[in-house]
Amino acid sequence: MSQYQPHQRFTETDREKIAGRLRDAFADGRLDQLEFSSRLDQLYTVQTYGELEPLVRDLPAVRTYETPAAVQDQKPAPAPGEFPSKEVQPRGKGGLLALGGGFTGVVLINVVIWFVIGVAHGGNWPNFWPVWLLIPWAFIALGSLGKRR
Repeated sequence: MSQYQPHQRFTETDREKIAGRLRDAFADGRLDQLEFSSRLDQLYTVQTYGELEPLVRDLPAVRTYETPAAVQDQKPAPAPGEFPSKEVQPRGKGGLLALGGGFTGVVLINVVIWFVIGVAHGGNWPNFWPVWLLIPWAFIALGSLGKRR
């Protein structure tokens, strides 16, 4: 309402802005229920800026939006079509242990058990049953070689 003439009619958008100011003043405790209802009723009967101005003359200026403190320090979202860069962490050199993930430990434990059984029987080695774990481990290890992490 900065450059208005008192005899000009206002729009419904202006009416809604003033209703919002009245609601804010009521919520802040600046207007009691009776005064708020009275001004709101008048708001929907007046038609010009000159009649509108007395309804809000004694109220503070319009509140503007404030960014919540929780998000003030956040990085802004990337522009449309741009993708944020992902920080790449250097891959550790874990050798065979890192190849198959957690399953590598299971395979190694079974190979050690097979070895201990063979030594305990005086070098009479049983069939190499850990092969049944080595086969899926090989597929897991080979599958993880081509993946980027």
